Amino acid sequence: MFFTKYKCLLCSAFGNEKYFKITNKLKEHGVKYQTDIIRNPNTYPPIDHNDRAHYDIYVKEEDKHKAQQAIKSIL
Repeated sequence: MFFTKYKCLLCSAFGNEKYFKITNKLKEHGVKYQTDIIRNPNTYPPIDHNDRAHYDIYVKEEDKHKAQQAIKSIL
């Protein structure tokens, strides 16, 4: 991640279900975020078609506490 205002790693999520639970909570609380998807090219079937994806979710430093409060019930 280069030249972004979302510099604080909030958490990593493994699998689509966990990712969507976290991002839905952030949206509910008005926290903007950015996601990096870590892909393993050796995975078959391709990672986009299963529930083994690895997501790193970033927030702005000033939103970190609000974001942590928003997702604490699901971590």
